[in-house]
Amino acid sequence: MPELPEVEVIVRGLRKNILGLKILKFKIINEDLRYKIPNEMEHLYQNKTIKHILRIGKYGIILLNSKEHLVFHLGMTGKFRFSKEKNNNEKHDHISITFNNGINLKYNDVRKFGYFFKISDPISLYNFKNLGVEPFFLKTSESYLWKSLKKKNNDIKSLLLDQTFIAGIGNIYASEILFDSKIYPFKIAKKVKKKSFINLLGSIEKILQIAISKGGSTIKDYKTAAGELGYFQNSFKVYGRAGLACYKCKSLIIKVKSKGRSTFYCNNCQT
Repeated sequence: MPELPEVEVIVRGLRKNILGLKILKFKIINEDLRYKIPNEMEHLYQNKTIKHILRIGKYGIILLNSKEHLVFHLGMTGKFRFSKEKNNNEKHDHISITFNNGINLKYNDVRKFGYFFKISDPISLYNFKNLGVEPFFLKTSESYLWKSLKKKNNDIKSLLLDQTFIAGIGNIYASEILFDSKIYPFKIAKKVKKKSFINLLGSIEKILQIAISKGGSTIKDYKTAAGELGYFQNSFKVYGRAGLACYKCKSLIIKVKSKGRSTFYCNNCQT
């Protein structure tokens, strides 16, 4: 967390508010994130203009009128917020970016698992970090994904979390997607039938699009850059509902902890 829907919502919010603006000052308040923020960023992005902002997997990418562009990953608790006060820093703020319209963008990260780095070649973005297929291009990659899936001996939920297979899906949405597609989360991936696989691809796009339309999911402290909460969590069918009745069949939702992650599912609907 944040997963693809939350990153997409944040990227759209940044695009709406800072596209076309010039960076007057890029200030590193605390460099100690998952990887240290490169000090050169303070002068590298000064007086550069934001040309576009996009998302690939769980990464946000800020393209500038420069050969050097900015990439961010929000880790577990990373978030942005806008402030009219340049020096209005809060605890756990790590970066402050001042724009030519007087607005300041702050990056805050309590757990410090987020990180920033630079890239030099926007042409290679779609081979970025060996990421898998984007969830909104699954139909064009159906044959490739099917062949890849038939070679996998791990369970289908673990495969959904594998960013080299499909990019952007995390633990929360994997449980919701598998419920929607009626697939048992611990089924060995290569044993999934073709019909179920097709349903799975449809559920991936469906669940992620709905989550984006609802601003993502706020489980603990996720907020958009505008300070708004997501509300897709109000539509969860299985995640966080252990011991409650399934909305479809009234069986109790089961929670299993495996590999440090919690999996939620209905043993009756997901076979």
